[in-house]
Amino acid sequence: MAENDESSLLKKAKQVGEQVAQAAAEASRLKDVASHAVDDAVTEARRFAKRGRNAAEDLVDEAAHRIKRDPLRSVALGFAVGLGVGILTGLLASRRTEE
Repeated sequence: MAENDESSLLKKAKQVGEQVAQAAAEASRLKDVASHAVDDAVTEARRFAKRGRNAAEDLVDEAAHRIKRDPLRSVALGFAVGLGVGILTGLLASRRTEE
């Protein structure tokens, strides 16, 4: 009977050891998946930042080109936008003082 108990105990220990090995392999796999996901996200963020930087540079270049091509129109547009923002700010400020 002692031999049976030792054999049964040995089998259970072997099963537990196999389960621990499987759990370790699964944890390692999940770690690799998470690592790849983080790497992919970082790469995508870098690409997005680069695209944004390029778009901003293109916008600045386009604005400079338009200003050089038609400077009077650019000054008039700037004046009109400034005047509009000033009037809007004045209206909002006067409305708050009335309340």
